[in-house]
Amino acid sequence: MLKKLLFLFFTLASIALLNACKRADINFSSQLLDNTLTQIIMTDTFNTELSTVYIDSFSTGSTGVTVFGGYTDPYFGRLDAQTFYEIAPPTTTATDYVKSIYDSLYITLKLRNTFYGDTTKPIHIQVSRLAEPIIPPSFYGDPGSVLYSKNSFAVYPTPLGSINTYIRPSVDDSIHIKLNDAMGQELFNKIKTASLDLQSTSNFLSYFYGLRIASNSNSNAVYTCADSATVYLAYHNPNLNKDSARLAFPLVNRNLHFIHVNADRMGTALQNLGGLNQPGKVNAIKSTQTGNMAFSQPISNTMIKVRFPNIQDVQKLPYYAKFLKAQLIVRPVANSFSPLYYLPPQLRLSTTTILNMLGQDLTAVAAPGAGAGVQYGSLVTDYFSGKSYYTYDLTNYVKSILADPEYPYFQSGLLLTPPNPAFQSQFARLVAGNRFYPNINCQIELDLYYASVKSY
Repeated sequence: MLKKLLFLFFTLASIALLNACKRADINFSSQLLDNTLTQIIMTDTFNTELSTVYIDSFSTGSTGVTVFGGYTDPYFGRLDAQTFYEIAPPTTTATDYVKSIYDSLYITLKLRNTFYGDTTKPIHIQVSRLAEPIIPPSFYGDPGSVLYSKNSFAVYPTPLGSINTYIRPSVDDSIHIKLNDAMGQELFNKIKTASLDLQSTSNFLSYFYGLRIASNSNSNAVYTCADSATVYLAYHNPNLNKDSARLAFPLVNRNLHFIHVNADRMGTALQNLGGLNQPGKVNAIKSTQTGNMAFSQPISNTMIKVRFPNIQDVQKLPYYAKFLKAQLIVRPVANSFSPLYYLPPQLRLSTTTILNMLGQDLTAVAAPGAGAGVQYGSLVTDYFSGKSYYTYDLTNYVKSILADPEYPYFQSGLLLTPPNPAFQSQFARLVAGNRFYPNINCQIELDLYYASVKSY
């Protein structure tokens, strides 16, 4: 009996050993491997380099929003935003207002439920008249048509109006700011006398160049309004009922309606970041030189660049047979974000070169049978644990690198930025940890999956 039991034991053990050495076909991401001794291997040991690069200039015109305010950021420094734009004269005739009486001049800003910073503190808002026309910069003698975040235009020293107020973005729907009565009376007199200055938009803009909406250095938040920033002139007729009405000076020429942003990075890890034409500045800083962190906030001229300098070496791994899949996980640094200083809800990865110009956005197929779409990171946010992350499918991108024997890895890379128009007007920012950041929950990670084949 004992001999039969021993024989049965060794027979079963032999069958189990054979099954362990010869695995069945493996289906992975719809790719069927050869019927041989195979394993799916995942490695996350390949170097992923992060750096912060400087954006010299980009258009902030025609964004459809009016932005004002500012705040001091521990990572990005002091940021202040202003909006410049033109207004048009009202459509009117002089005979309607000969006996009318001027009441007031004011501006109305329609709030959006969008802000960045501490809204529990009051903000000072100034409305100033431009002292020069809004003219896009020319290039090599050719007239320009684009306005950039670094452009600015002079204003008269005394504001037309100002207000100190609390803004509750989730409650308030608009802001009203009273403007200078002398300016209002001057405009109304021109209306009553049918002045040529108000007979056309071009005539009016030769007389009244436009407006700037701004705050001061004491502000603690940035606010976003719709682009319908309208000036109203209120008046009444001297009859028994004292009929009152108003005339609108609407925003015009939306391509010349743009946001100016000033970033003072003194005292931060990015204080030496700048344009190549700025003395003492560099246009890229490695994350190993900035506390193992990289920074992305295009509105303040910063982007994160991701590089994989030795990724082709995956093909040199023992028993490597076939590359299958790549996934990139970008993790924000814990405590660098909060409900007030929130993460960008969408971040795309775009190809680039040594010049750091935006190229093609990386795409991926979200579901079988669906077309490829731009990837925006599928952000997962956890304010309590700090374990937040963006994920990207880099399979096709890595395949193209592995198939290119002349891949210029010392130049190429990917830029991590929000899509338009958020790129041009959003203050949400990302502080990402590199592979050496002390907290493993904040480290960037590249996972490569490949088939390993062994023969016995």
